[in-house]
Amino acid sequence: MKRVHAARAAPRREALGVAALAVVPLLFFLDKAFSLDSPVFVAVARQIAAAPLDPFGFEMFWDETSLAVSEFNRNPPLLSYWLAPWLALFGEREWVLHAAVLPFPLVAALSFLGIARRLCGAGVAPVALLVTGPSFLVLGTTLLLDVPLLAAILLAVYCLLRGAESGGAGWQWASGAAVAAAGLLKYAGLASAPLLAAGALLLCPGRAAALARVVVPPLFVWAAWAVWTQDLYGSVHFLGSAAVVTERSFSFRLFGNQAVATFVWYGAALGFPVAVWGRALLRTGRGLELALAVMALGMLVVPFVLATGEPERRYPLELGQAALAVVAFAGAAFLWAQLLLHSRVSAGGVDAFLCLWLLGFLVFSLFVNWHVNAADALLAAPPALLLLFRRSELRPTRRLSAACAGVLLALSVALAGADAVHANFYRDVARAIAAEIGERPGARWFVGNWGFQHYLDREGFRPVLPLEFAPLELSPGDWLAVPRNVAQLDVGEHQRRAEVVEVRSWERTSWLPLRTTHLDAASGFYSHRFGYTPYAWSCEPVERVQLGRVTRVRSP
Repeated sequence: MKRVHAARAAPRREALGVAALAVVPLLFFLDKAFSLDSPVFVAVARQIAAAPLDPFGFEMFWDETSLAVSEFNRNPPLLSYWLAPWLALFGEREWVLHAAVLPFPLVAALSFLGIARRLCGAGVAPVALLVTGPSFLVLGTTLLLDVPLLAAILLAVYCLLRGAESGGAGWQWASGAAVAAAGLLKYAGLASAPLLAAGALLLCPGRAAALARVVVPPLFVWAAWAVWTQDLYGSVHFLGSAAVVTERSFSFRLFGNQAVATFVWYGAALGFPVAVWGRALLRTGRGLELALAVMALGMLVVPFVLATGEPERRYPLELGQAALAVVAFAGAAFLWAQLLLHSRVSAGGVDAFLCLWLLGFLVFSLFVNWHVNAADALLAAPPALLLLFRRSELRPTRRLSAACAGVLLALSVALAGADAVHANFYRDVARAIAAEIGERPGARWFVGNWGFQHYLDREGFRPVLPLEFAPLELSPGDWLAVPRNVAQLDVGEHQRRAEVVEVRSWERTSWLPLRTTHLDAASGFYSHRFGYTPYAWSCEPVERVQLGRVTRVRSP
């Protein structure tokens, strides 16, 4: 009787442990400032609270494409619908909205635990390697769409597997509903429909019925969204994202840069591929030759290909960062090659399904997405981990898994801390700038984007618009705030015509020498267009912001 009770209690303890590992580290970052594209999702949530059936019916300046949110915002609004009630009840408090998205990492972790138990017989270790990685933990401290999307995809796969076990139609309909949600969380989630359709055909009895239950809900929901947005905004919203793909440059130089960056980001942002590659180097058995070969390939391509991206980096690739890039490239290339070489696709539907999942997101990173980032790696991590633990000759030992998870957790918390320092500085400096100006006359302007824009908007500042949107509006006596390391739009002509005298500057340093998205450190956690690697070891100031006053404006 005691043995039966212990057997029943063990899965519960595992689930509680996984839940704690996924959520507890995020609690320390609830008050992190809004950063990157999060202000757009907050603004859409604000609009939804006022007009629930018109999520994009307003204007704001964010990038050089348009003032209309329905045009420049290439993301669906489901996350903003989730945030809107919280915002309406408690206001735009950072800790409230960050707490509101905690269910997503929880759902992702528990769904993956259920998947891993069924497909590789090892529940906790794969989940631990997923949730302790930088891609999961750092993205989990933001209001970006990637962890919610991962949660929807993993929930869809879990429900599909439950339906395949029992033949239960309810689980299969639930899988279809999760797929529908994935497409309305982020348009990359549209790819989950063919993936789950393949899963229904490969894994489920009664294939035709299972396929219908998985595919009909998302197709119906997405068609309704298409009709709705066509009626409201004059075009199908998700088709606007197609321009990101169709207008991309596929020159050999740029594609080569993206291909190398994809493996660098996969290795560095996930971490566990590097551990698997390192184990192969230390062993004299199978895989040593491949491990040495991908390291040699990395040493060849990283210095000559990784540094050829656009726009050009401020500083050349340094030795330490090149070493990180080579190791990360070798880790990802080794793992992907091993998984695909050892997968017995013809022997069963599970391996075929997992390979399609893995290759699908690799193709997405290489050919569809306009930049490589940690989110790409995050979406590819679950099938890689499942394939890794399904093969006895590749599966990490418990000791290696625990050691790797511990190291990854320490690194991820440090990176999340560095990312928070950077984000919080914009909130702090916006208040400091407003206090510095006080009641003195003069219009208030800024150049910059992301969280810097959001918090200066709150203080009554207006953006300097590119010439295609507005003529130069700066006048003598106006105030102008300019950061160094945040996305800046093409307003150079405006700034060249305005003579500005610096009044004061603010600089943030940090005892932690890690940087995520930072132009001076050439790191680009959220986009490879910012750096050579997703993070960098750097003592460069986190940020410097100058406040100036316009003294003269020259005629064009």
